Amino acid sequence: MDPNSYDVVIVGAGVAGALCACRIKEAKPQARVLLLDAGDNGLDEGQRAAFVDAYQVSASKNVPSPYAALPNNKDGYAPSSDGTGDPVAMNRYYVENGPDLFKSGFQRMVGGSTWAWRGNSPRFMPSDFALKTRFGIAVDWPLTYNDLEPFYAQAENELGVSGNRTEWDALTPRSTDFPMPGIVASYGDELVRAALADIGPIDGTQVTVVTTPQARNSETYQGRSACQGNSSCIPICPSGAKYDASVHVRRARDVHDVEVRTGCTVTRLVPRPGTASPTVVFRDWTTTDRAEQQVSGTHVVLALNAIETPKLWLISGLDNRSDQVGRNLMDHLAEEVVGLFGQPVFPFRGPQSVLSIETFRDGDWRRTTGAFRMTIGNDGWGRFESPGAALDKLMWDPTGTRLKHYGQDLKHRLEERVTRMMRIGYSTEQLPDSANRVTLSDQRDGLDVPRPKISYKIDDYSKRALAYGHSVARRIWQHLEDTAGAEEVEPLQPTMKFNGAGHPMGTTRMGTDRSTSVVNADGLSHAHSNLWIVGSSVFPTGSTANPTLTLAALTLRTADKLAATL
Repeated sequence: MDPNSYDVVIVGAGVAGALCACRIKEAKPQARVLLLDAGDNGLDEGQRAAFVDAYQVSASKNVPSPYAALPNNKDGYAPSSDGTGDPVAMNRYYVENGPDLFKSGFQRMVGGSTWAWRGNSPRFMPSDFALKTRFGIAVDWPLTYNDLEPFYAQAENELGVSGNRTEWDALTPRSTDFPMPGIVASYGDELVRAALADIGPIDGTQVTVVTTPQARNSETYQGRSACQGNSSCIPICPSGAKYDASVHVRRARDVHDVEVRTGCTVTRLVPRPGTASPTVVFRDWTTTDRAEQQVSGTHVVLALNAIETPKLWLISGLDNRSDQVGRNLMDHLAEEVVGLFGQPVFPFRGPQSVLSIETFRDGDWRRTTGAFRMTIGNDGWGRFESPGAALDKLMWDPTGTRLKHYGQDLKHRLEERVTRMMRIGYSTEQLPDSANRVTLSDQRDGLDVPRPKISYKIDDYSKRALAYGHSVARRIWQHLEDTAGAEEVEPLQPTMKFNGAGHPMGTTRMGTDRSTSVVNADGLSHAHSNLWIVGSSVFPTGSTANPTLTLAALTLRTADKLAATL
């Protein structure tokens, strides 16, 4: 048997690749499956402890801080979280062509960006799969919510999603209960929920506060502890209660006997004459010579993200007669309105958000204005202002270059302010636009591989969504000002600034027509009969929901289709 020949070669060991490997082996235990990943981090509790230690001593408590010391950060050919969430740093890898900045990065490490995600796992709504039919915009998916619903339920079991079914059946109909009850709301969450109980509708839409489904344990689940309330879900869960894909990488390796090779950056795919799938060429950057190596598989699965998947396809010169590879890049545009609640809510106890408002995710306004979902922040003012920045403002007068408050006076003022900090965040949908795309730049990384060039523009549909999201959030805060003594609400007017949500989507969309899509509804390439894609790059549209649960459900469905061919 050729040691470099497999039934299935999967490129990428994030949640999509790891789930795919496990699912195939569960269906076909004798299949030879290889999982390749560019990261070289460990997967055990020692690695998690090292990440936590690095985060604790870091001067800046941001997304990259636990992971910046990883060896694959040093040369740029395996960009990890030194750029995640930081568009300036990510520019060291992206080549931004504008006119707007694409503000979402990713982590190239074993387990992928789920190490640092928040864990929010709502489903897409039924209408999200049929924007063209329902609202006359964008495109329809080649499958429906009902087609995917059984796989949603399976994905929730795989990731361990907590939630309260009674709160969600009207929004996303379910065939099963959640694996676990929803995460318990914090003291401050309950104060806010009570204050909003009588707010009534806004523009005819009821403001209803619900418990967000999260891939985070509310009780012991699959050997992992319940959430301990560390409030550092982004960037690292110290206990492992929040799901990350190391769970399925370990299961693939240790239970299903999947071969896992790390430190292996795939540089290109080479078509093999007379065969349906290409040869996978990679460099093991952990070796001295970093020489090219190659493996082959009867099937090849690309389980990368919406930036790296089209980049690899284009580098390899694979069939792109549809001209759709790299196009329709999407994200969720996020912003927040902050203020001081009328009494202490004591943030930073529990996950960064537990409660959400989902009723603005769908409505007839979607014909002209993007929908959005809203979160009640349990992390103070989030990215708007950190507790450290609040301390600096209270302590120092930059104009007079003198201390304003110090000692017990400073302590009391800080306690009074930080304990009341609260935010209402909103993240909006973005329509696919063929001009928003990933192509190849002339710049190369440390392995002489072209860096991705990103062309990106926020259209008026999304700008109207940002403005409407601000309007709704501002009116919610007005109610809290009138009834609960809230104050210092800002910004008072929409700024049109936005943050990236870390949700790259699109670029290898699925569809029934090979002239307008890259893969079919099963994730199988129209042009290459044994080449498959899993992950959010296959999304035709982006909805308003965090993409991880949907990409996990699609991955399980694709893995079943692939396994049936073995």
